[in-house]
Amino acid sequence: MRKFNFLLTMAVVGLVLAATARAQDAMLADSEPQTFDPQTTTVVIVDTNAPKTKLEAFEAQTGTVIIKGVAPIGSMFAQAGTASVRSKESKDAGTGRKEYGIAIGLKENNRPEDITIIDYDELDSLLDGIDYIIKINRTVSALPSFSAVYVTKGGFRVAAFSSNNRPGTIQAALQSSHTARSRLLLAPDQLAKFQALVQQAKNNLDTLRAK
Repeated sequence: MRKFNFLLTMAVVGLVLAATARAQDAMLADSEPQTFDPQTTTVVIVDTNAPKTKLEAFEAQTGTVIIKGVAPIGSMFAQAGTASVRSKESKDAGTGRKEYGIAIGLKENNRPEDITIIDYDELDSLLDGIDYIIKINRTVSALPSFSAVYVTKGGFRVAAFSSNNRPGTIQAALQSSHTARSRLLLAPDQLAKFQALVQQAKNNLDTLRAK
């Protein structure tokens, strides 16, 4: 009889622990972004705060002194805010290693500026993407509505899309990927001004890298 009671008690405890584990897993699933790994058939938690660019990862190092240099390049006005571009050089004081990139800030109305980092080795591709979007026209798609989007590793977006409010016209936009998701609407000529700022920032970095 005692043995039976002991086994029954252990079974109940096991069920309680299993239920608790399932509840914790459910809470974790609701609170953390996940992805499924088909090789291990497990759910992997995605760290959304992890650095998305080489420059951000470089500046996040611990146990060493990181020197961060910034040079304002310029800014431009959009319909509901401003876009600014800065060139960046970061150096590990211990090893002398350097990383380069630019910081794009979007400030929508009275909201705080939202900054996205873009690595130096992405700049040529970004400039080509902007160039394509500037020249885009209605013939890009046989369908009445379309969008074209270029996205950097850090989630910065440059887009063009057919306007629903003004049929027959094309609207451009710059958008960040952060929680605030700042978004600025631009006319094609404004997008060309933004491209010029990015090109100027790259030229500035090319000069630094050549020293």
